[in-house]
Amino acid sequence: PVPEKTAIIVVHGQSNAANWGSTRYTSREAVDNFDPGTGKCFAAADPLLGTDGTGGSFATRLGDMLIQSGLYDRVIFMPIAKGGASLSFLNNEGAELTTNGIAKLKAAGLTPTHILFQQGERDALMTTTAEQYAALLHQLVKRFRAAGFDAPFYVSRSAKCDFAGPTNVAAVRAGQLSAVDMALNIRQGPDTDTIGNEGRSADGCHMNEIG
Repeated sequence: PVPEKTAIIVVHGQSNAANWGSTRYTSREAVDNFDPGTGKCFAAADPLLGTDGTGGSFATRLGDMLIQSGLYDRVIFMPIAKGGASLSFLNNEGAELTTNGIAKLKAAGLTPTHILFQQGERDALMTTTAEQYAALLHQLVKRFRAAGFDAPFYVSRSAKCDFAGPTNVAAVRAGQLSAVDMALNIRQGPDTDTIGNEGRSADGCHMNEIG
């Protein structure tokens, strides 16, 4: 049985949610990594199981902070993000990331308490309009809602990736803002674009320890 003060957090999106940070971290508190591959829980240590990066994640650090703050006694993360993924990819070729994650959670009897979504850098290199971005995000969220998972879905405002020379930042950021929706319980998450290059690797994209 899952204790009452347990956070079960899905981490979705692209590289900054997928172990592409420059420094690894091992959680010191009761933080677990639910692996969407095997459907089993492991102690949370970077790189987290479930994504494609081999570096660090914000989640291992966040888990410790949530427990140290007294909000939770235990935190379980399920990362399903993929580096370089566009929002269109996550809804189409990469939809299995979401559907498999949902199936594994259900099989384990786990219901998410939060869904964190950090994505946008890829779409900032494309021609995705604000309207398209919001529509695609709603499509993704509806997969969770159709599965009976109604946890708040936090969409970060993220488009900064200097080395790639993004040209579509304004549209992506506008789409992220306009995707916020009370009926779908989509909420505004952090604005990671406020993290400057002092908080990033030399590529001006992926987070370092400061970030």
